[in-house]
Amino acid sequence: MKRAVKRVELIVNVSVIGAAVLFVSSVGWVALRPSTVRDRTSSIENGTKITLPGWDWSKSPQTLVLVLSADCKYCTASAPFYRRLVSRGGPEAQGTRLLAIFPRATKESREYLASLEVNIDDLQQAVPASVGAKGTPTLILVNASGVVIQSWEGLLPPHAEGEVLASIK
Repeated sequence: MKRAVKRVELIVNVSVIGAAVLFVSSVGWVALRPSTVRDRTSSIENGTKITLPGWDWSKSPQTLVLVLSADCKYCTASAPFYRRLVSRGGPEAQGTRLLAIFPRATKESREYLASLEVNIDDLQQAVPASVGAKGTPTLILVNASGVVIQSWEGLLPPHAEGEVLASIK
């Protein structure tokens, strides 16, 4: 009987140690895996010409295109930055127009922006790939000829937000 009890204790101890190792390794993997938040500029090359049906780039010296989606958690997480972007004396006053592009219908997109309290007047329905974006959120600064000056993708860290703000002056 003593041998059976010792054997059960051994099995329980090994099981507990195994479970602890699995737990620690899974927590370690989550902590060490690559982040899904990208801290880099966009894959859209500077100098790329963008054409967007119905949009006249020449109406302002530059346009900041925000490629967004209501289903994108990083777009929603970026809302405070977009509010700051819109409220900083108005980019239009600084010679930069803002254009939001959504893959869904314009009405739904306006409702989404209103829920985020982001007031962007110019909005179009288009597939992100139509302006060279691989995903959302993507910000593209375009000159009056429709040529990409600079672009950023993903949830932007504070220094990249600063780059965007400095670029629209």
